Amino acid sequence: MSATTDPLPPALLDYGHFTTMLVESGRVRGLARHLERLDRDAWVVFGRGLPEDRVRPALRAVANGGIVSARVTVHAPGFDPRNPEADVDLDVLVTTAPAPDAAEPLRVRTAGYQRDLPQVKHIGTFGLFYQRRLARRAGFDDVLFVGPDGQVSEGSTWNVCFVAADDTVVWPSAPALPGITMGLIQSGLLRTDARTEVRPVAATELAGFRAAFAVNALAPVRPISRIDEVELKVDDDLAARLRRCHDLTAGERV
Repeated sequence: MSATTDPLPPALLDYGHFTTMLVESGRVRGLARHLERLDRDAWVVFGRGLPEDRVRPALRAVANGGIVSARVTVHAPGFDPRNPEADVDLDVLVTTAPAPDAAEPLRVRTAGYQRDLPQVKHIGTFGLFYQRRLARRAGFDDVLFVGPDGQVSEGSTWNVCFVAADDTVVWPSAPALPGITMGLIQSGLLRTDARTEVRPVAATELAGFRAAFAVNALAPVRPISRIDEVELKVDDDLAARLRRCHDLTAGERV
C-alpha cells in the first residue's frame, strides 16, 4: 500500500483516446483511416492535431513481420484535471497483443446504454466493460447497446450491421463510433454495387432481419447468432461476402 499527494499519474487519468489495428507483416488495412482518426480525435480531446509522423515510427517498432494486434493510445502526461483547459503536449503509446484466434458466433443481449462522446474512440471504457460483464454473467457473450429512443447503436467494442430479407445490408444510424472496419466494408459494398443503407434500427424490429454481424479491426466479420431471445441464421456465405468487401482495401505499409 502506498499514498501520495502528487498529481495523479497519466495511467490513472481517464482522459485520452486510441485506435486498435491488426498489423500483418508490417501492413495495416485502413491505416490511413486510423491515422486520420488519431488526428481528428486529438483535435476533439486535446485541441491539437497529431501528425502521422508521430505515430508511424512507433508502429514500425512493433511491426516485426508477424501478425499482432496493436493499440495506439494518445495521452498527455501533463494533463491536469484541475486545469483541463490548459494546452498540453501529447504522447503516443503503442502496445501489442497476440492476434485473436477465429471466434465462434456471438450471442448478445441488449442493454440500455450510450457511450459519452460516441464519435470519439476515447479511453473512457468503464461503462462498456461493465455492461459486457453483466451480459456475460447472464450467459451471453457480449452486449448490444440500445439508446433511450429504442434505437440500436453499437456493440461494446464493435459496430453492427444487419441483413434484411432482400439482402440489403443495414447499418444503424444512431450515434456510434465510426469504426474503421465498418467504413472499409461499406466502401467495399459500394464498389460491388451491393445494396446497403444507413437508417434507424429499432430494437423491436431485430426479429425481422435474416442475419447480423459484429465488425471491428481484430475480428472484421463475426456472425451474431442470437440477440436476446431472437435467433438469427449464421450465414457463412454472407460472412464471406462481407469479408471480401473488407479485403478489397489493400494493406498499407506502416
